[in-house]
Amino acid sequence: MIMEYRTWTSVADMPFSDESLWLPLIRYLDKKYPELGPIASWDDEETIVLILANDEPDPATAAENAAHIVSEALHATGLADRFPTVFEVEPVTELEMAAAA
Repeated sequence: MIMEYRTWTSVADMPFSDESLWLPLIRYLDKKYPELGPIASWDDEETIVLILANDEPDPATAAENAAHIVSEALHATGLADRFPTVFEVEPVTELEMAAAA
């Protein structure tokens, strides 16, 4: 069964204070994957957290695809010296989906 999952993927050494690093990454995700509704926040001043939502058959596939997408974006924006870590995956509830509609 396909379900929508939300993933949280962190990338270290992406300080909020250095917009020249993270802004191209966010723009790439927004342009290439708008259907995933990418959102950026920071776990601390140095670690960006990218939140993506995608329809997948299970949490493992959701995590695998999130890591792949973020890795692709890092390569495409010249940040291949960093790497993604998926640290949370959760199903989107029907209540959340109804509220977003």
